[in-house]
Amino acid sequence: MAPALRAAPSLRPARGAALLALALGPACQSDNKISSIAVERVAVTTGDFDRVEESLARNGVVHDVFEGYISIPVYDPEADAGAMSPKVEELFSGQNEDGYPLTVEYDAIFVNSGTRGFGAFVYNGLESDDSLVNAASTGAAIDAFLEQPRTLVVSDWAWELVEANFPDQIQFQNEELGLDGAQVGLSDRVTAEILDPKLAENALSDTLDLSFDFQYWAVMASVGPEVDVYLRGDIELRGQDGEGAVTLQDVPLLVGFDAGAGRVLYSSFSWKAQRPAVTDLLLLSLIEGLQVDTNADDEAAAQESTP
Repeated sequence: MAPALRAAPSLRPARGAALLALALGPACQSDNKISSIAVERVAVTTGDFDRVEESLARNGVVHDVFEGYISIPVYDPEADAGAMSPKVEELFSGQNEDGYPLTVEYDAIFVNSGTRGFGAFVYNGLESDDSLVNAASTGAAIDAFLEQPRTLVVSDWAWELVEANFPDQIQFQNEELGLDGAQVGLSDRVTAEILDPKLAENALSDTLDLSFDFQYWAVMASVGPEVDVYLRGDIELRGQDGEGAVTLQDVPLLVGFDAGAGRVLYSSFSWKAQRPAVTDLLLLSLIEGLQVDTNADDEAAAQESTP
């Protein structure tokens, strides 16, 4: 199925007609502190370890892609820039035509695990990869983005973006060790307890099975009093000496908190590792106003079956 992508963004506001909004019944309300505005402009940074854009495409959510791969960059500076996705650096350091951070052009931004610029080293290398997490422009871009009721969604290895900008909200395991310190999770499957009543109602269950397709995922140790924990579970993580496994109980796995006028969601798991029903449930339950096309799968199937 071809992803529902846009070409390089026009760098100006575009409020076209909204797509059909898929509601999950009365449980999809603002109790989760997500604004009820329509989420029409969506940006996604590509990463080596997650692909939330697959879930967005499956639901017909139109989105702009910013290339952020670490080990296999696909951006060619000699190619036609108009035919390629802009780099993630442009999203977090670029400006629109009015001189504001480019992030303000979007209602939601998804930062995939393994996005370039948020770790200690380039994946499987020794070159520094902290250019974005340490840049003042990144913090300014996030602050400007959250001045309005917008949503920032971050997964797994991109946890440093959350730690750098909201250090009091989530305490990550071994965060005192700096970049990459929290990446100690070992469990490959966890039966998570659903703590949010609305999410449980949509799931028709009080538990949710989660998959972790890579070991050494980022572990949350605890959260602040203003943080909502949607999912928690018992996990295994790497021991302090780097060997063996330690079991921790009731570890937060998916959380959310208010920031400015917006909302930040963080998951220790990658979205691409989950069954489609799980990712759809979480996306549509927790990001109120996300504009989706309920016919996206049917249209894609029809195209694939056409000779």
